[in-house]
Amino acid sequence: MSYLPFNSATSPKVALVTGANGGLGRWCSLGLAQRGSVVILGCRSAQRGQAAIDWIHQRVPAAHLELLTMDLANLSSVQEAAQELAERHDVLDVLVNNAGVMMLPRAMTVDGFEQQFGINYLAHYALTAQLFERLLASETPRVVSVASLVANHGSVQLDDLQGLTHYGRSRAYAQSKLANLLFGKELARRAAAKGLSLTSVIAHPGFANTGLQRRTGRANLGRVGEVAMIGANLLFAQSAERGAIPLIRAATDFTLDNGTYLGPDGLKELWGRKAAPAHVPKAALDEELARELWEISATLSGVSFPL
Repeated sequence: MSYLPFNSATSPKVALVTGANGGLGRWCSLGLAQRGSVVILGCRSAQRGQAAIDWIHQRVPAAHLELLTMDLANLSSVQEAAQELAERHDVLDVLVNNAGVMMLPRAMTVDGFEQQFGINYLAHYALTAQLFERLLASETPRVVSVASLVANHGSVQLDDLQGLTHYGRSRAYAQSKLANLLFGKELARRAAAKGLSLTSVIAHPGFANTGLQRRTGRANLGRVGEVAMIGANLLFAQSAERGAIPLIRAATDFTLDNGTYLGPDGLKELWGRKAAPAHVPKAALDEELARELWEISATLSGVSFPL
């Protein structure tokens, strides 16, 4: 895989990728390692994280890789991981907020949030805020938020973010991914308003075989569901390697405007060999909704940005 190299003649960029042990995160980490980055693999499981490091080293023997364990279902773990990274590195150049779960039965995080909202969105909001000083220490800081095509059909229910009144697995997933898109856009606006050099880019992988679908099928319908999702992926999905292309471009293309949204360049953004500007759903353009979600997120997580 290749796309655009980091435009840097000095030291390698330091990048953190969450959910780096598999799927999009592993391929994105490989792409960054191929470009000379110091890649920090954020993983819940140290064992699976080390397996991903070994996998990347097989392909890039000289890669500079680090493991950072964090559980996005636990905001205390997120805070501890952010503190550990800050102790290791004075500067963080790239943060790729990739990790997520998809369309699972209703369950709560350690902190009492609906798990898809809590893991896919709120933990990444908190992580970005807690690493913000390290990001601003970079000459070219960049935050990549990972959305999904399902955000096109999502809505953010500010009065029922945890699905207490009505919970639907698909609805909650779409809400979390739309929230990531709203966050990426709002971060771009706030950074620009403060005159910061930080660039916020959003990307989605199209329909990619990341492993999330298989786990979703197993969680909802057991072995039958898992087999069905494996078949659907084989028939219709592009590889996780191709799905990671928009994420890698979002992290490395310094010509992109702040707030850019990328996806695959193929039919209806489902597949593609390159990354291209993606369709932004109407709800993601609602600046008042984005502002309210940002403020609610600060209250829920107990973490505020210095913006």
